[in-house]
Amino acid sequence: MERGLIQNLSKDEVMRMKCIYCNSEENLTSSDIISYAITGAKLTKSFVCKTHNAFTNDSYEKEFVAGLDFFRSGLGFLTRDGKPIQFTADLTVDGIEMHDVRLSNKEALYNPKQLVAGKTANGEKILMGSSDKLGQIPGMTPKPVDISRITMHKTISSGDFVGNCALHSVAKIAYEWYCYINGIEQYTEENKDIVDYILGNCSDERVDIVVDGIYYVSIDQVSEVGTNSLFQYDDRDGYRYVVFDLWKTIAYRVKICKSSETSTKLSSNGGINLYLYHFDGRKTSTAFGIFSLNGGISFSVLKESDVNENIWKSFARRLEKLLTTKVMTIYTLKQECLSLEERLKKYDTGKIDLAGLIKYEEDSVLSTMEMLKILNEKKEQYDYTIGFNQNMKQLLSLSDDTYIVGGNDKKQFVQTLMELDQEKQLSSLLHEQLNTFESIYKSIEESN
Repeated sequence: MERGLIQNLSKDEVMRMKCIYCNSEENLTSSDIISYAITGAKLTKSFVCKTHNAFTNDSYEKEFVAGLDFFRSGLGFLTRDGKPIQFTADLTVDGIEMHDVRLSNKEALYNPKQLVAGKTANGEKILMGSSDKLGQIPGMTPKPVDISRITMHKTISSGDFVGNCALHSVAKIAYEWYCYINGIEQYTEENKDIVDYILGNCSDERVDIVVDGIYYVSIDQVSEVGTNSLFQYDDRDGYRYVVFDLWKTIAYRVKICKSSETSTKLSSNGGINLYLYHFDGRKTSTAFGIFSLNGGISFSVLKESDVNENIWKSFARRLEKLLTTKVMTIYTLKQECLSLEERLKKYDTGKIDLAGLIKYEEDSVLSTMEMLKILNEKKEQYDYTIGFNQNMKQLLSLSDDTYIVGGNDKKQFVQTLMELDQEKQLSSLLHEQLNTFESIYKSIEESN
């Protein structure tokens, strides 16, 4: 168990801690070590003063998170008050281009409560909405469009991931996690350089981008899409680093301090302890082995300024996978099923139609429904002696723990749902599939 996971501290224990940025004992606040906005696995500790907590948040964390809104929405994250995340994207509607459109989900396009606003390629304002609403605007002559022909796309900017705000936010995450995992509860001169970088007191570069192919092959074997993972190690160059992998897409190496005798902590299996913080709230750890044949540990890395177009394309492909991949855990599927059950009640009573039930062909909904279909069809093949993920990999014939939706398979599946809807058979079939999943879920809960 992580040392820092023990959070039930008494008032006396809290008072003994000092700010890890300035050693102040006053106004210590609970710091989101990994911002709540990019993880479902809450990770906090009261070892940052109010002043420095506000500084990191206002100086770069807010901007960093805002740049990730499109992906955060795709992963299913919500705001602190439980509302859908708004993001900016481009649309193609019946051949018409709309740029810089502010949205929260696909439903906002097909059933907008307000007018959807964007810009043309020339920067002119363009609106989309019901004819009634558009007709209320003086001088407006609405043009009918076929909203079944609508696509949403987003240009992935490297600046959102390797720009100044991103690198400083990553440095803050790595340093606070390093203190958290090692039980460090005050500022020390040993960590002066990384603290100065986080607080903007020096221009030294402390964050590199990992471009090591062996690393990415290794992390792909033990991590899931949407998971944040971290580990610490001592490099052959004499420095101690924390590697932070964002959502299994881009890994950053952060220089913390010089190495010492209390160096890399190895697991009982002889590998590095890799800590995984899953977007469904789970926290796990595993042994992570990646060692050089000529002794020591080292990774191929680049400075942000050296990330060229070809290198960025490889990261862009990993980021695109976030939007077309369903991470398979029993807990994420359970949450999707609860949401589906609520919509199914409305569907059964005629409050929403098929489009509302499948949330206008949202990928996460379709992949959930297809998983339920396969689980129900192959329930006799489900092996209760092995884990849920192992079963899903076998039943879906997958090589890893993710399921990708898209292409002709998606179109065919939607067509099948439409036919079942027309034949009035969809509701009963979904109820049967949900019951099958619930029996599997209960068996897993009982075994735990």
